[in-house]
Amino acid sequence: MTPTHIRRSTRVAFLLAFIVVPTTVVTAQNSEAVFAQRGYYFTFCRMPTYGLAEWKDILDCVHEDNGNTVILWMGGAFRSKTYPITWEYNRDHKNVQADFVHELIDYAHSMDIRVLLGITPFGYDGVNQYYKVNSNTIATQLNGEKVNRFGIHSWGYNMCASNSESQSFMFGYVHEMMSDFYSNSDGLLIESSDYAVCYCDACWNKFFDHEFQWVRKISDDIWSGNPNATIIVYPRYFVDAEVPVLGVPGSRHELDPRWTLFFTPHSAHIDKELISKAKSSIWWDDSTALRRPEDVQRNARIAQAAGVSGYIPSLETFSYVATEPEAGQPWLHGRRHVPLGMGWLASTQHPYRELPIKIQRSAYRIFSSNPNASNEQFRAEIGREYFDDRVDEQNIDDLLAIQDIFALERTWYQPSPIVCIERCRALKDAGGLTPETRKLYLDRLNKLKEIAERHEHSEHTTEREMCHLIDWVLKQWDPEAIQLLTTE
Repeated sequence: MTPTHIRRSTRVAFLLAFIVVPTTVVTAQNSEAVFAQRGYYFTFCRMPTYGLAEWKDILDCVHEDNGNTVILWMGGAFRSKTYPITWEYNRDHKNVQADFVHELIDYAHSMDIRVLLGITPFGYDGVNQYYKVNSNTIATQLNGEKVNRFGIHSWGYNMCASNSESQSFMFGYVHEMMSDFYSNSDGLLIESSDYAVCYCDACWNKFFDHEFQWVRKISDDIWSGNPNATIIVYPRYFVDAEVPVLGVPGSRHELDPRWTLFFTPHSAHIDKELISKAKSSIWWDDSTALRRPEDVQRNARIAQAAGVSGYIPSLETFSYVATEPEAGQPWLHGRRHVPLGMGWLASTQHPYRELPIKIQRSAYRIFSSNPNASNEQFRAEIGREYFDDRVDEQNIDDLLAIQDIFALERTWYQPSPIVCIERCRALKDAGGLTPETRKLYLDRLNKLKEIAERHEHSEHTTEREMCHLIDWVLKQWDPEAIQLLTTE
């Protein structure tokens, strides 16, 4: 579904003079580099509105991008028989209503895509609901009190890793997911918490020793049923240096050479010595989901330089109704998240075939194949892909400007202010619309108007799509809305 085609009208006459967005030039060396593991990471649990048909099409997108691996983060998104409390908050999820992931995995295999399921031990979605069964499992914070309630969609409490009931629950829950529900999956990502640990007397400075106890046990359990399963773990179990973000030491245990290591920019920094000892290794980042082509290029080069065997960035989005003022934003409370800011879509429609994220998918396909592809090579490739024999520098500039605008200040929770009036109002209420910010937003709106007027008479697919989405954006900026940017 796309918005109505744009025509010149009075609704855009109030926009100010145009300022051209400069094109970023990125230099590169020429070389070949191919990652053995390619694909995307999805928080499946936070995408409740998509059913089997939509997810099959998402996997088709992965296949089109030369992907061979998908990570589906599954906590709280399957109808556990042993621990129903884990999915009660997520009853509206299509997979909770009628389980289809087993069939989805079979479909992925038909395209030679391997599917790994994701979970966070002792925290995050589904798992943080267990306190309702046993409140003694709630973790302790530094001041000795129980941790604060926290979450993304699933709001609850992270768990004490040294508690025997926590250990028992985590093992039973993941065993059920891997053995009883999705025995056809290809393995498990054990995504160690990036936001909190337990500071009780038993866990103090030994939290990751206790977490590793569970990691070792569930790994052996999975390998006993499937010796070829890929099990991805974090480096913090093998290095006792301070863990990024959390301020506590890791632990030092033996690295089983069957494990695959997982590295991220924010909480699991690259360790080349460990990489040499592991079966394989993965680099994750947020560039494909939140940022721009040059960021995808930069992170592909980071992964290449580190010598990891796989590059699997996030392509996740959220489609649930926020039950809390997430990210400290009261305006989000009670609203359904707009996937990647593409508000013209119905709640059941995924965003991965829409132009702004298609460009990011193109960037991933090109730079994961060759991280050292130059900016000129990238532009030439997307020019051929989107414009055929009509390719010229202006068309490419316009295409990338649209992607840039949709990515501007986008977060996991919030669309760009350019495409979301509600966020702009929230920014103004919080005192965040400075004169510089207002000018920036007005410049971008004028840029969109310029692009639409340049292509409004074209009958070609890409130009039509560009005009469609610009029309949707500009329709929001009626004279009342524009006052947000033109008055103090």
